Amino acid sequence: MTSPAAPTDAAALDSVNAELARIARHQNAGRFAEAGTALDRLLEQYPGHPRLVHLKGLNLVHLGQAEEGMALLDEVITHQPEDVAVLVDIGTLLAQQGKMDAAREKFQTAVEVAPNYALAHANLGAALVVAKDYARAIPHLDRAIALDPDVLDVHLNLAQACLRTGHFQRAVDVLFRALAIDPQSVAVHVNLAHALFRRERHEAAEHHARRAIELAPQAGEAWLHLGNTLAASGRMEEAAQTFLRAAALPGMALSAFTRLANLRKIKSDSPEWQGLQAVAQKADQLPDEARATLEFALGKAQDDLGDPDAAFAHYAEGNRLTRALFPYDRAANTARAERLRALVIPALLDRHAGAGLRGVAPVFVCGLPRSGTTLMEQMLSRHPAVQAGGEMLAVQRAFQANPRLRAVLEERAADTDLTDDDFTRLGEEYQAFLHGEGLRSPRVTDKMPGNQLYIGLLALALPEAKFLIMRRHPLDGLMSNYLQNFGQNQPVSTDLEDLAESWRQFDLNAKHWTSLLPDRVQEVPYEALVADPEGQARAVLEFLGLDWHGDVLDHTASTRQVNTASVAQVRAPIYGTSVARWRRYGAHLGPLAKALGEALTAEERLACGLDA
Repeated sequence: MTSPAAPTDAAALDSVNAELARIARHQNAGRFAEAGTALDRLLEQYPGHPRLVHLKGLNLVHLGQAEEGMALLDEVITHQPEDVAVLVDIGTLLAQQGKMDAAREKFQTAVEVAPNYALAHANLGAALVVAKDYARAIPHLDRAIALDPDVLDVHLNLAQACLRTGHFQRAVDVLFRALAIDPQSVAVHVNLAHALFRRERHEAAEHHARRAIELAPQAGEAWLHLGNTLAASGRMEEAAQTFLRAAALPGMALSAFTRLANLRKIKSDSPEWQGLQAVAQKADQLPDEARATLEFALGKAQDDLGDPDAAFAHYAEGNRLTRALFPYDRAANTARAERLRALVIPALLDRHAGAGLRGVAPVFVCGLPRSGTTLMEQMLSRHPAVQAGGEMLAVQRAFQANPRLRAVLEERAADTDLTDDDFTRLGEEYQAFLHGEGLRSPRVTDKMPGNQLYIGLLALALPEAKFLIMRRHPLDGLMSNYLQNFGQNQPVSTDLEDLAESWRQFDLNAKHWTSLLPDRVQEVPYEALVADPEGQARAVLEFLGLDWHGDVLDHTASTRQVNTASVAQVRAPIYGTSVARWRRYGAHLGPLAKALGEALTAEERLACGLDA
């Protein structure tokens, strides 16, 4: 790159600017060859000028000469390493080529060079969303909006990051601001339908799903969100018809038929069964994650059709595919549970007895997944003193905001380093998450199952909180996990022996917390809950210090949506057909029964093909 020449007087500058405007018009119209000719003429007059070389590089990329174009852009950066516009353009081109790591480096450099350049923050935030590094993406997207509040895509990316981190109300707020930018945006309406669904505002979610469909009848994702919302509202037949409409749209068959399969019992003439079989004919053309989705749906279909052997084979293949995509570290998870039990002992409770945030009394409904947490919360949501929160990431976010607690949990610091303020701050961060989601009642339910791991620390952080630990027969509960497609959200469910170890650690946790905190922690057996709903509900309300309210027995009338895998079940009356369902698959559960060992009776071991 030669020493750049530049216009030397106002007339020459005006002439160059006019030519650049003409070049821009060529490019906007797709006339890149004409734009290139004009740029070459300018470069003959002003050889090596970085702005012109920059534009020529971009133009070559548009002409399909990506390598030559990138070389010119790199040449500019070599001589002007802090040219933020070129850095952003190079990063954008790298991202378009799928080179996301290199793209993020360029965007990061651009942000450091020009902290107030909106596009640099916007593109770095977008790249971090693609990398699923949502926590880091959010501040950059926030900064981009602060600098330039009128860019629709930045709002959409921020909403996506908020959804992925469990900040559902924040996502709603961001999307309503996006709607003010473009009320006709299909993407905004689709994302609002999703965010409002997760926020459990089903009427509003339905409205925006339908509005997206009005604007773009072929918007398959809008149809899926509409079906999800109708199902979660208990309008099962409408949901089924909506999923069938979605299935007819390009690329939507697998997603729609899978949702429909999980919504109702499949019969041999059900359209979803026929549709899944058609998709299966081309299974070898699907990526592994989609194939796993198909296998789980086929398993559910074969189970409904009365062929448990064929069903289990599909479930096993779905889990095999998922396990390869999302490995699980059994040793690390076992070590974490052991660490928490060793950390929270009477000495720690005594030392920090005065800690924590008072005035808020959440009810944590926890346990292993598929243990009745959704049913329990649905029942409690019918009590007038209780506000249901659903599965929230509040605990995870509160821990992330407390580095000293994390250091102690990871054994990088001693527990004696902890102060009362650490636990109070944990409670404050938890409450801040609730308030951000519009949850302000003193009694809010949090049914994230994994919170059972942290009961001891949460009891210190929130001294008025109560904890319900849902228990279910291990064969029923763990088999139900194995048959559920959790994808990357719960990789432990892909292996029967891993599931057995997770149950063993849960069992030790439950015994530890109930022994350590008998006035704060109560177990609720799932089998007893479905056998005697009123008796169990009375015991739970008494434990929580709440008056009896008969509406808790009519959980199907709850206005809350159900956004977990339990939709169809909890919208039906309480029933006991899922008790001892494991026997249907007993012949395939030998590895699970063997790993559970003494947790099973001799008869149960025999039913799984093992010696008593």
